[in-house]
This record gives sequence, C-alpha cells and structure tokens, in this order.
Amino acid sequence: MSKKKKRSSTKNKQVKKLKKTLSSSEQLPQAEATTAIVVTLPEQESTETTFSKKLEEVIHQTETDSKKGFWAKKIILLGPPGSYSKKQWKELLADLGWGLLRFSIVVLIIGTVSASLVYFEYLASGKILPGVVFAQKIEMGSLNTEDAKQKLFSALEAYQKSSLTFTYEDQSIEIPLTELGIVFSADQTYEKLPVFNYQKNGVANLVSGYLNKTDLNPTYQKDDHQLFNLIEVKTGLRDKRAKSAQFSLDDKKKIQITPEAEGVIIDQADLIAQVNQRLNSLDSSPIAIQTLQEIPQVDSQSLEADKDDIIVKLESQIAINYQDKKWDFKGMDYLSKLTYNKDNDQIIIRLTPALLETDLKEKIFSTIEKPVSDMKIHYDDKDQIIFEGKALDGLAINMDQFTKDLELAINALGNEVDITTSETKAKLEIDQRLQEMGIKELVSTGHTAFAGSPNNRRHNIATGMAKFNGLIIKPGETFSFNEHLGEVDGSTGYKLELVIKAEGTVPEYGGGVCQVSSTMFKAALFAGFPIVERAPHSYAVSYYAQIDGYGLDSTIYPGVRDLQFTNDSGSNILIQTFVDGNDAYINFFGTSDGRQVKLENYWRGNYRGAGGTQLIPTKTLPPGARKQIEAAHGGFDASWDRVITKNGEETREKIYSVYRATANRILVGEE
Repeated sequence: MSKKKKRSSTKNKQVKKLKKTLSSSEQLPQAEATTAIVVTLPEQESTETTFSKKLEEVIHQTETDSKKGFWAKKIILLGPPGSYSKKQWKELLADLGWGLLRFSIVVLIIGTVSASLVYFEYLASGKILPGVVFAQKIEMGSLNTEDAKQKLFSALEAYQKSSLTFTYEDQSIEIPLTELGIVFSADQTYEKLPVFNYQKNGVANLVSGYLNKTDLNPTYQKDDHQLFNLIEVKTGLRDKRAKSAQFSLDDKKKIQITPEAEGVIIDQADLIAQVNQRLNSLDSSPIAIQTLQEIPQVDSQSLEADKDDIIVKLESQIAINYQDKKWDFKGMDYLSKLTYNKDNDQIIIRLTPALLETDLKEKIFSTIEKPVSDMKIHYDDKDQIIFEGKALDGLAINMDQFTKDLELAINALGNEVDITTSETKAKLEIDQRLQEMGIKELVSTGHTAFAGSPNNRRHNIATGMAKFNGLIIKPGETFSFNEHLGEVDGSTGYKLELVIKAEGTVPEYGGGVCQVSSTMFKAALFAGFPIVERAPHSYAVSYYAQIDGYGLDSTIYPGVRDLQFTNDSGSNILIQTFVDGNDAYINFFGTSDGRQVKLENYWRGNYRGAGGTQLIPTKTLPPGARKQIEAAHGGFDASWDRVITKNGEETREKIYSVYRATANRILVGEE
C-alpha cells in the first residue's frame, strides 16, 4: 500500500474516532463547568455534517463555561475519553475535592475576619470608647483608663483654680469658682467615661464610636440661688432692683412711708444658661449679664391702707430656736431690710437677702454653721504620717426653710421658729499601708473648747496637743497619757500658767495641758473604750463645760494623776490632734467593730456654797502684801450615763464627778 493511502486510512480512522468521542460527549453531565480543548486535525473539505454541528456545540459550551472563572473545571480531551461510566467515581471524587477546597477557602476567609474583629476588640478593651470628647474639646477616645484619668483630672484641677468674668455695662467682675460655690468632682466625672469591655460590648459599639462623637460634660456642684445673689451683690445690681414702698423711721423715730421705685433685675435664666455652658466646656470667656425691667409690687397707697395691720406684725416678737440656744427677733428692729410683696391682694412682709446675709448671719448663723473639712492621711518622703484636713463634718442651715418659716411667723403672728440644719459628711482618704494596719475610718472624736483662755494657756494647749499627733495605739494596749506627754517644763516648750494644786491655783509650766487630757478622755469615751484611770478636777472649771457640759473633764499631773484607757477594738488606733480657733479636737482612726456609744441622763446636784474668804498668812510676801490664790467656786456633783450597744447587747456605766466648793483664798504677808 502506498504512503498516501496509509495516511488517508489513518486520517479516516482519526475522524471516525473523533466522531465517536463527540457522539459520546452528549453523555457528559451538563451541570459541570467543562472547558474542552480539541486537538486540531489536518484540514479537509468544509462540509456541513453532524460532526461539525456537534463540534460547534462543544466549542460554544466551552466558551460559556469558561466565563465561570475561578470555579470552572478544565478537562483536556486528547482523545476519546473512553467509557465514562467507568470514571463516574473519579469525577465524584474530583467534585468533592473542589467542593472541599471552596468550603475551606470560605471558612478561612470567615475565620480570618472573625479573628481580626476579636483581636480588634481585645486591643480596644479597657480603653475609652472611640469618639468620646470631654468638655467639647478634649479628645478621650481610645485612651487607656490611666491616661484618660490623668488628662481629665489635670484639666479639672486647672479649671477649678480659675475664675469666671461677668460684664455689665462698663463693669468687669472676676469671681473665683470657689467663691461662686462651684465645685468640680473629678472622681464622679471619671466614672462617667465609657470604657469598652470586649466581653460585654460588641464591635458595633466600636464602629458607632468611630462614626459618632460622644460629648462628656464634667460633673460639678453649684447653688444657682447662691450664685445669683453673689453676682447681684458684686455687680451692684442688687441696689438697682425695684423697690416697693416700705416703712422707715424718721429722725424722731416715727414711722413713715418711703415711696416705691422701678428698677432692673438680672435675667436669671440667661445667666444660669451661660454659666452652665462655660462650666460644661471648661471655658473662661466673659459672661455678659442681661437685665430685665422690674416693677415694684407694692405702692405707697397700698401700704398706707394696710399700715395698722402691718405695724402689729412688725412689733410681734419671735423666738428663733436651735437646740438649747434661743434668739429674739422683731421685724421693727430691721425696717430697712424688709420688703413687701402682694399675694392675692394681701401685703406680705418679706426678708431681704441683706437681712439674712449680714444681720442674721452675724448674730445667729455663724454660731451654728460649720464648713466641711475632708481628710487625707498619707506618708511623706521621710515615712512620717501626714494629716491633710480635719475630718470635720459640715453643718449648714436650711436657709430656704428658715426663710419661709420666719416669714410665715411674721405674717401669721407666730411666736416661735426652729432652725433646721443638714450635715455634710467629710470625705476620708487613707494610705493603703495604713489601711492594711486596720486604720480605715474615723472611729470617734473628742471635742472641747477653751474660749476666753489667756495666751500662755493657749500656747500650752497647742504644745501638748502636738505630743500626741500621729501616735498609734496597738490592739489591746492600755494607753497612758502621761507616758506619751513626757516632761512638762520650760525646756520642752511650755509657758507658765495657772494650775490647780493643793496650795491653790498657782502659775506653773504647762498650765492648760488638762484641756488636752480632757479632749482625749472624750475621744476614748465616744470610742467606747474601757476607762482604766480618770479623775475630774478638784473644782469645776468652765473651760471644760463649754462643749457638752460639766462632768466630762480629766485632770492629769505627772506622777500623781493620769488618764488611761484600753484599746479593745481589735485594730490599731491612729490619733490625730489639732486646734481650730477656740476648739480642740482629737480624732481616733481605726476599724469600727460595730459598737454604738451615746451619753445620756446628764445630772447636776448636791450644790455646796463657797463659804467666806480665807486669809492665809505667809512669809513669802512682804509684810501686809496680799495675793489671791483661789477664786470662790461653788461645789456640786455631776454625772452621765455612757451607753454602749454592741451585737444587740447594751452596757451602761456611770461617769461620776465631784467638784468641791472653794472659798476665796488670799495670801497675806506676815509682819
């Protein structure tokens, strides 16, 4: 056979084989994305046959499937695929492999995204939420809590020391925030900072923080009424207020009527709004005061018509009471500081701020109110205990209530008004080292007063108090006052002052130290500690009765008299001592065991007369010279019941004091 015929025969066989392949391709699954790559055969005559149609269909299907991209499966047909029925398992395994690959890729992507989000949340945990802005200008978002706290505290501390400036016409008044009664609380502000917690918050909180700004305003305290009144006084606008007609006294002390006058008043709503805006943004820009016209409520004609009825009210005497104190008040004594309003066509007598803030404050309020004094106890760089503050609770009169009560008493002809007060607890901050020793809270306070004491006595009181400041009494220890007092003479800083001795009341170094021991005794009493040794003075001394009354003093004299008590609280007791004006205080800090202590059933009796003057001859004075060594004192007894309640059980004990009567005793120089 010739080569040409062999090639023709071979070609015919390949064509037949390809036809068979294409014919069997109809059995391929249509769901599979298949790319067919066909080996090109030598050219032959272009004849439209079943084979060519089938080839066009395969090419078209291949082009369609190739558009499916990454997920398309490619099969290269180099020849007849053979029996596909025998390869179904291979295709199934191939399909499964592709499915697993696609699933793995999806899981990997989801896992990567989830892990990234979790890691993102973890990094943000414990930090301030994004988008938080403090005081409208200080960025806090995404800071860690310590940095945020330092930033916030520094900003508030600096602003607290600043002032607000108020302008009116050509005036510019600068008033410190502390004087305005504005106090910022850094701790309370810090507690409002939103901190992200990945266990409680989700990624949505973070995303929201980035997309939305959150404004955080500082926390502060202020009294709008106090602020308004202060600004009104500082700017002089109080004197420009409208004045109703009022009564006054002429030169002959006869009542006359002063006519009414129009005036202006500060726009309080606008003022407070501006102040709040400055405080919320820690802004010190000036505040322009706006005013409104004010019309007097009562004219001369109305006042004249009700003159007789009003005068009766002004002449009525009212008792102002607080505990055991009493003050008399009569409106007629304060005519120039009263004003008149109309209420349902009835003229009402009102108190002016000037009356409350000057006359009554000086006469009454200053004797009652006490500022709060917070306390911080810590160690200095020399490891010494330092007390900052006095741990004194504040006491304030409820002014709104008092004003309403007194005005009601005046207008309704009442004869009595009781003053009510509110207490502000002192804040206490104690070093962690001291807390670990059980020194965690204020256990008790001893308080005495010594108004009227001469300078040397005051000096000795301060010197003696300093000996005990910072001492620690251990659990179970019996405290001795004399042991810690040490030597009392000129070399230890004391001055000569009167001391009660057997020979009389004579000058001696350390006179007045018994004020310290009496204050310490009261601290031990109110702590509920067992008193081991204590003696009252031989005669009653008024200094020790200025607070609480007689019977709570404790005399000491080294080597003769001592004050001793036992710390049975189960924890260490830290002593703080200080003098505040005419008052002496001793604080005990420790851990309360729950006992409650009160003094009750105060009693005085068995009074004894002082007797006649005693002249005592002496050779220590020139002949005929005289020196009084004792002033006359009446004698009496005094007692208290100390009631201690602990774990539901009540214990009572009597505190008894006997004060002897003492006549005037005068030394006379012998001839």
